[in-house]
Amino acid sequence: MPPLNPVLEAIPATGREGIYPYGKAFMGHPHRSNNMPRFKREILINVRPYEKRIAILEDGRLSEVFYERPDTTRLVGNVYKGVVNAVLPGLQAAFVDLGLEKAGFLHAEDVESHNLLDSLGEEVGDDDDDGEEPESRDEAAKPIDQLLKVGQEVLVQITKEPIGTKGPRLTTHLSFAGPFLVCMPGTGFIGVSKKARDPQNRRALKRMIRQLKSPDVGYIVRTNGLNESEAEFAKQMKILESKWEECKRNAAQVASPGLVHQESDSSETTLRDYFSEDVDAVWIDDPEECRTVVTYLKILSSDKVDKVKLYTGDISLFDHFGIDEELEKTFLRRVPLKRGGYLLIDRTEALTAIDVNTGGKVKGRDQGKNILETNVDAAWEVAKQMRLRDLGGQVVVDFIDMDTEEDKENVVKEFKKAIRQDKAPISFAPLSQFGLMEITRKRVRPDAVQAQTQECPTCKGSGYIPSRELVLAAIDRWLRRFRAKKGPSEIAMAVSPLMVELFVENRASMFKYLEMSHKTKIQLIEDEDSNLDEFRFFHPKTGEEITTGAAN
Repeated sequence: MPPLNPVLEAIPATGREGIYPYGKAFMGHPHRSNNMPRFKREILINVRPYEKRIAILEDGRLSEVFYERPDTTRLVGNVYKGVVNAVLPGLQAAFVDLGLEKAGFLHAEDVESHNLLDSLGEEVGDDDDDGEEPESRDEAAKPIDQLLKVGQEVLVQITKEPIGTKGPRLTTHLSFAGPFLVCMPGTGFIGVSKKARDPQNRRALKRMIRQLKSPDVGYIVRTNGLNESEAEFAKQMKILESKWEECKRNAAQVASPGLVHQESDSSETTLRDYFSEDVDAVWIDDPEECRTVVTYLKILSSDKVDKVKLYTGDISLFDHFGIDEELEKTFLRRVPLKRGGYLLIDRTEALTAIDVNTGGKVKGRDQGKNILETNVDAAWEVAKQMRLRDLGGQVVVDFIDMDTEEDKENVVKEFKKAIRQDKAPISFAPLSQFGLMEITRKRVRPDAVQAQTQECPTCKGSGYIPSRELVLAAIDRWLRRFRAKKGPSEIAMAVSPLMVELFVENRASMFKYLEMSHKTKIQLIEDEDSNLDEFRFFHPKTGEEITTGAAN
């Protein structure tokens, strides 16, 4: 079959220039054919033995990207039969052994007695409330030491991946998500997405769900399900409730701590959350993955299987769509804006700081207009980078100072529009008097850059490395301490090639200084595997390493 359909092949090469993957060809460019359809959403799945990448395109622009690797296991959504190994009344929390490397953290507000192992199978009454979330239950108000005790077995679900030194976040409020519904065992609550504004339609959906559901589960109708038929709801309920029944069976059989239910892989999860009527195509470059997706969609939406297309082009799938070039920017500190400005993104343990700069635009005559345009561009790019980098926790954006309140309000309005595409919960404060915007975005997993990079062995994550002179000073101090302890007057020193260059410069003046200052004959050894700040000393006769310090 051809690598892509004729519409995609017809896109001119020049249409792929610019900051976005398809550039002006998908942004109302005058050279764009009037007959060319407007792409609403496409899903690209790129499979390699070492990595699976999934990209979401919105109107031809890269909106989100997900990664899955063989050496990493996705934990969010998994259900475990855990054992409470610590109860901390001061924190109103408990630590639960899941059989993983790190114990999970379970707060009192996330404990639901109906889903504790000694309560499985109990029925609960319907909640006829018309709100969006289940009402808080009496158990959540109880102290943690009245809900759990050390050694108790508990059925928990992971809601947040382990990040850094922290273990996974847990809840006993189990839920199983489908494309149209979210099933919540242990409650009779029925809710409807806030996007359904019509009260009559909301009540009709709730009546339908109440008639179809089992007595020991509740449901929330997702936005994608507002226009689905009763048959589709019934079909999906059967799938979701079968997961709950399987969990109960496994919980009775699995030894604790142990895995009771494993969430679907990244492809199925992405299709569950993003596949809808708006999706024009799902492009996959691996035949086996394509068959797996088709099998899944036959169960999910059999009438939409024809949207799955196998890509067989000579160049990679992501290259063809211009995705790889865009993804490279997620690793850069400096991110260009489409009208000449740029962002500087710095990540720390506590927060992510983003600085907005105009670049050369300030040379224009209307400086106020240039600043407003740059800040508006930055608002959209910040929202995009938060999705692509999967930034979580606190984000602080330092916008360029604006003179009028109207300009500040315009930037805030644009940012509100930009974050509508983000599925992660986001809240933010208005611009401060200093032009700062504080944003919090729910952190579910490590950010994409952190997950795909390693700490630099030289700078230890600081972004800085010592100068050669600083390393020289550390060597000088080491030799002074060593000779003070009556060490031998001959020694071998292994350093990096950069330090060797320093020692031989200017007629080896620095090397001669070390030998004369410490009355020591030094055998200089070049170690190509050493970092700049590393040095090692050896006994010249025995070859034994005698290093007792290092440059820090």
